[in-house]
Formats: sequence, C-alpha cells, structure tokens
Amino acid sequence: MSVFRRTIEATRGIARRLLADNKGVAGIEMAVITPVLLLMMCGGGEIAFYARSHFQASQMASTVADAVSRYEAVTSADIASIFTVSSEIMGAADFKENGYVVLSSVSRTGGGATTVAWQCKGGTAVNASRVGAANKAATLPGSLVLDATDNVIVAEVFYKHTKLFEGFVPLEEQLYKTAVFRPRLGSLTSVPGC
Repeated sequence: MSVFRRTIEATRGIARRLLADNKGVAGIEMAVITPVLLLMMCGGGEIAFYARSHFQASQMASTVADAVSRYEAVTSADIASIFTVSSEIMGAADFKENGYVVLSSVSRTGGGATTVAWQCKGGTAVNASRVGAANKAATLPGSLVLDATDNVIVAEVFYKHTKLFEGFVPLEEQLYKTAVFRPRLGSLTSVPGC
C-alpha cells in the first residue's frame, strides 16, 4: 500500500506543478486553432469562388440575350461574334471546355402553341436545352406565358464549376442560368443559319 500511496502523491505533485506552469500555452492554443482557421479560410474561399461563377454565368446569359434582342435581323456571324465576346464575361479560362450557351428564339403566332423558332449553340460541353428543340414546343423559364403574337429571345448558360478544393464544400457543380429578352426592333423568328 505504501508504494501505491507514494505513487499517487508523486503524481499529485507533478500535476500541481504542470497546472501552475503556463509556459507554452500560446503555442498550444495556436496549434489547436490553426486547423480551424484554415478550414474556415478554405471554405470561405470556395464559397466566394462559387458565388462569383454564379454571378458571371448570370451576366453572360443576360448579355447574350440582350445583345441579340437589339438586332433587327440576326445572322450566324452575328451570333458567333456575340458568343466569342460574351465568353470573356465569364472570365474563366476554362469556359471553352466547361461552358455551353444555347440561344433560342421562342414565339407564339396566331394564338397557337409556344414554339422554338430557331436555336444556336456555342461551346464544347454539350448540354440539351431546357427550353426545347427547334420547331418543337417550348418550355419558358419561370412559367412565362407569351401573348398571341409575342417573340422572346432566351439565352441559357450551362457551366461546370471547377472547385478549388474537391470534396471540401458540397456545392452543385453544374450551373444553369437563363435570361429572357423581347426583341426591340421587330420579331427575330427567321432562322439565322447556325
């Protein structure tokens, strides 16, 4: 018993000295908090980069639809140049590999069904239009309903967001943005040949 009692008393003495000693406390606190700070910094950076990609995709859809809606008659060369210039809006060097733009003219003539009059596509990451195919029934974003003789230009932007840290923050990879504009100088229902 005495050996056991001496061991306990010795342990108590060591514990009292360790508790009284405050050398190295800042180093231990830093070692504990640094991983948490790094996780917060990486997560914040990932979310900021993701929000930027959303904003740029939305701006690109709006710019493409707005630019085309300003034409009186549009050609395939006009659309090709608009696609080229508008990809600069994304600011992402990988848009050519991970992005896709679908431009559709949707019209309703004589009170009939809403249809896609024509469609032009740009980019290499091919995605099917959610509006519909050329000369088929159209599904407009936001359940938009056209009047009897309306025509609208719909731009759809698909972008596969590249994460900074794979598997770190669960974010949706495929971004999808739309913009709808009414042509300003008449209807743009004639096929531009793209």
